Amino acid sequence: AEVRLPGGPTVSYQEWGRPDGAVVLMLHGLTSTGSTWRHVAAALGEDFRVIAPDARGHGGSAWTRDYSVDAMVEDVVGFCEQVGILGAIVVGHSMGAVTAYALAARRQDLIRQLVLEEMPPPDPADPPRPLPHQHEPGDTTDWRAVVAFRRWRNAPPRDWWDLADRITADTLVISGSQSYLPAKRVEELSHRLPKGRFASLDLGHVPHEERPSEFLRVVQPFVAFFAK
Repeated sequence: AEVRLPGGPTVSYQEWGRPDGAVVLMLHGLTSTGSTWRHVAAALGEDFRVIAPDARGHGGSAWTRDYSVDAMVEDVVGFCEQVGILGAIVVGHSMGAVTAYALAARRQDLIRQLVLEEMPPPDPADPPRPLPHQHEPGDTTDWRAVVAFRRWRNAPPRDWWDLADRITADTLVISGSQSYLPAKRVEELSHRLPKGRFASLDLGHVPHEERPSEFLRVVQPFVAFFAK
């Protein structure tokens, strides 16, 4: 399905589960799409309404000129309004976790619970992430979206961790111990959050794809209060 956001792009999305369940809104990482969640969405769909949009510039969603974090957050807000989501359990991976984190700091009313999987810490990437110079044949992601997020990774905002003070929702921070991201820094975020908790999985940067059962083992108990 797809919706056109007022004043914004057309957003493509997928949906699983029961229409009468609490909404689990799943935000994918850079160069991925909502389909990355398909293995865990099937299981979560037994108790929830699971919705996974493609971020602007990714998958079936429109390509634009602006790929800032602010634009991504506004897309999620607009998407919730268009689809009729009054509040959701928001799950984000990597770039999607950055969006979810900023959303939770700005729109506490939309967040029932928050899951941040492998969110990059606010440290300049070492070595710096390379920036593409053009679209390559076969790419399903706008190369400008890759440039924008990698620039963010190379020079993240200094006050990024400070947003944690504004996040009032129960938050699960997930780290892959075999990931290239420093697990200790990811764990630090969980301690900064007023209602944060931390889970380490013996996996890489994309736990929900590498071993869906391990991802669900920590996520399902966390969201069980809202299960139908």
